[in-house]
Amino acid sequence: MKKDLTAAFLKVVGDYMLVETPIARADVALLFGGEHADEIANHAADLYHQGYFGLIVVSGAPSTSKGVMEAKQMRDVLVSRGVPDDIILIEDKATNTGENVKFSMALLDKTKGLENISSVLGIGQIHGSRRFLMTLEQHWPQVTKMFTAPNYYPVSRDEWHTHPTFRRAVLKEFNKVAPYKKRGFIREIDMAKVKRDINNCPPPKGAKP
Repeated sequence: MKKDLTAAFLKVVGDYMLVETPIARADVALLFGGEHADEIANHAADLYHQGYFGLIVVSGAPSTSKGVMEAKQMRDVLVSRGVPDDIILIEDKATNTGENVKFSMALLDKTKGLENISSVLGIGQIHGSRRFLMTLEQHWPQVTKMFTAPNYYPVSRDEWHTHPTFRRAVLKEFNKVAPYKKRGFIREIDMAKVKRDINNCPPPKGAKP
C-alpha cells in the first residue's frame, strides 16, 4: 500500500510541476538562467528559427560551471546558432527567478516599452517549469504566458521519478511552492486560462533563413 501511495504522490507531483504550455508567436522570449544555460539557449535558438519570437531577453547574473555569467553564456550560444545579436537583450543582475522577471521587465520597459508587450514565452530548466510560470503570474499577470523547457535528462518527462538527479530536482522545486506562495514570491496559475489566452496569440511567422 505504501508503494502505491508513493507512486500516486509522484504522479501528482509530476503532473503539477512539469507543465509545458502550448506555444504560439510571442512578443518576447525570456530565458531564465541556470546551470543548463547551453541547453536552454539551444532550445531557444531552435524556436527562434521556427519563427516563435523576434526578441529575446537572457537573464542571470550567477556564473555557471564554465565560469561564465549565465546571461552571457546563453547569449553566446544564441549568436553561435545564428540568432542576430541585435535582438538579444542582456539582463545581468538577477540572482533568482523573481529578479529574472522583475529586472527583465525593467529592461524591456526601458528599451521597448512594456505597453508594447502582451505575450511572453518563458524558457528555463525543466524541473522548475511550474514555478517559472507562477513567478511570471506574480510579477507580470497582465501578459499571456507560455513556457517551454528542454529535457536534458536521459529519461522522458513522464519517467522523471526514475532518474535520481531529475527526481531530486523536481521534488526540491515542489517543496518550494508552498513557502514561496506564502512569502509572495509566486502566485498560483490557472492552466486552463493560460491555454485559452494562448489560443488568441498568432501562429509563428515561419522559418528564419
